[in-house]
Amino acid sequence: MNLRNMLALLISFNLGVVLHAQDDLMEDATSDTTEVMDESMDEMSMEEELLEYEEEGSSSPLDGFSAGLTGSVGFVNGEYITNTPVGGSLIITTPYGFDFGGLGRFNISLAFGAYSGEAEVGMTILGFESVVPVDINPSVIGLGGNLTLAKMVFAETHAGLVGDGLGVRGFAGVSLERIMKKSLGLPVNILVGGEGFISTELLDGGEKSFWGGLGARLDYSF
Repeated sequence: MNLRNMLALLISFNLGVVLHAQDDLMEDATSDTTEVMDESMDEMSMEEELLEYEEEGSSSPLDGFSAGLTGSVGFVNGEYITNTPVGGSLIITTPYGFDFGGLGRFNISLAFGAYSGEAEVGMTILGFESVVPVDINPSVIGLGGNLTLAKMVFAETHAGLVGDGLGVRGFAGVSLERIMKKSLGLPVNILVGGEGFISTELLDGGEKSFWGGLGARLDYSF
């Protein structure tokens, strides 16, 4: 074998060693890169799971509930009442209910109220029949629900105690939810309409009666 052939053989051998070493380095680099990417993906996945857990854990037990204060000024009443009661009610609306397709939704709610006015009570004094004015302070406790149609028209009814007897409270009118929540992005809603009450016994031993007037409510959603 002459010198030229030996040199060519050595050069070919060296090139083969270099190329093989480069392939090994490329494989190692690719493997390291893949491991780094896998570790990064695992860390991102763990962070996303942790974030979802934190978001789920931070949800309030009051989500879906709302509380509203209704004030009313009465101007209609039964014969027993001489001065129409004035006062307010706390309405707690729950997220429990059902939808009427795309028309509206019915939700279960509770009502607690206190009102004051005047009435006339027939009494016998020294053998004479007379009518005596008395103050009345009927409280309201009721369970019922409210129906909202197209987030604009609403009606709600609560049955329970009104005064010292069984009774019903009703409130119906217009909801400003589209303006307050949708347009302005506020967590409150305003409802305006007529509010009425019927009682089988306003006072202990008294007569059944009713009253009603104009009411407005401010709702806050949790």
